[in-house]
Amino acid sequence: MSQPGQPDQNTGTPAWPGAPEAGPAWSAQPPYAPAPGAMPTSAPPPYALPPYAPAPGGMPPSPQPPYAPVWTVPGPRPKPSALPVVPRQYHEFFRAPRFRWWKPILALAMFVALFFVAALVVPGIGIAIDIAAGRVSMEDLTSGDPDRITAAVSTPIGFATNNVALALSIPLAGLTAWAVYGQRPRWISSIAGGFRWRLLWRFLLVATPVFLVGLGLDFALGGIPEFRWNNDSLFLILVVLLTTPFQAAGEEYGVRGIVARSVGSWFGSRRLGLVVAAVVSSWVFMLLHAADNLWLNIYYFSVGMICSVLVWRTGGLEAAVALHVANNMVAEIHLPFGGLEGMFDRGPDSTGPIALVQLVFTVAVMVLILWIAKRQGLATSAAPAAVVPVGATPGEPNGWSEVEWKSSHTTLDKGVR
Repeated sequence: MSQPGQPDQNTGTPAWPGAPEAGPAWSAQPPYAPAPGAMPTSAPPPYALPPYAPAPGGMPPSPQPPYAPVWTVPGPRPKPSALPVVPRQYHEFFRAPRFRWWKPILALAMFVALFFVAALVVPGIGIAIDIAAGRVSMEDLTSGDPDRITAAVSTPIGFATNNVALALSIPLAGLTAWAVYGQRPRWISSIAGGFRWRLLWRFLLVATPVFLVGLGLDFALGGIPEFRWNNDSLFLILVVLLTTPFQAAGEEYGVRGIVARSVGSWFGSRRLGLVVAAVVSSWVFMLLHAADNLWLNIYYFSVGMICSVLVWRTGGLEAAVALHVANNMVAEIHLPFGGLEGMFDRGPDSTGPIALVQLVFTVAVMVLILWIAKRQGLATSAAPAAVVPVGATPGEPNGWSEVEWKSSHTTLDKGVR
């Protein structure tokens, strides 16, 4: 029986008339859990029910924050790319994220220093051999007369060591590009990242017959020189065949390679860099031949400009090397049989305007090579380190990661110039 004022435990009705009706009975469970089959009259506080499901058969896990903190250890920033990230032509290929304004100056100084050492050491060895063999005397070398000194060193050994010294420009140019710009030596050959041998042979097949026609015309106008076998003939044949191609290629790697690229990459404008690089490298090419003759200087400068155009329009050194090798090999056909006398004669009276006739054949070779390059669709620019978005095609709009790197600054480029 219920006490007064308490509801009946069985029916839940008031114990006396007028007493408030009691609610449903609650089980002996935690205060927030309703009795089986009954719902509480009001919602429990928001903190009463955990926001997670308890683990089956065990205690619920401890509450976790809505996110887990991620702890990272800062590491060194990745190096900028040494290769272009936007399409670059050959003369500006050093202009990559790792480029800095002072690097062309350092590269030119390094290459000149290395080449100067090679030009002293290698020919010096040849002079020492000639002195020991009695072909050169110290009196001639110390006479102070440039013509006498030139004649003294114009020996087969001197010719061979001179070729070897110039051929060393190939590894020296690659070493300089690697040390200063961070680009491996293979990238100095072309924008494709290597020397394209098939192109070289194709261009040689075009250039050699043209220069042979020029040699025939020279013989027709000036007479055929006397061909005679001598004690140095076999040695000179081997030297011409084995060293002259590398000598010609060495000049291209040094002048059209490291010099022209360093100068061209220094300018933010592609066209301005091309013009300045072509003029400067052609001027250096002319000075290297040490001619004291107006017509020869015009010829050498013009050949330098022609080779610069070939490098620009083919994206590599192969065309210029082919032209240079074919020209030198044809010009040295009679060398083993006629001696070296007068070979290095480039004085004021050595030749006249007739020297420019050879430019006709040089230009003809350039036109034929450019025609072949156009038919093959050779690329004139490349971006080896570009980030190409998924589904995009390199060369199409928005196909490249269009970031223009200028010295130590980065700006968005709205188009490739």
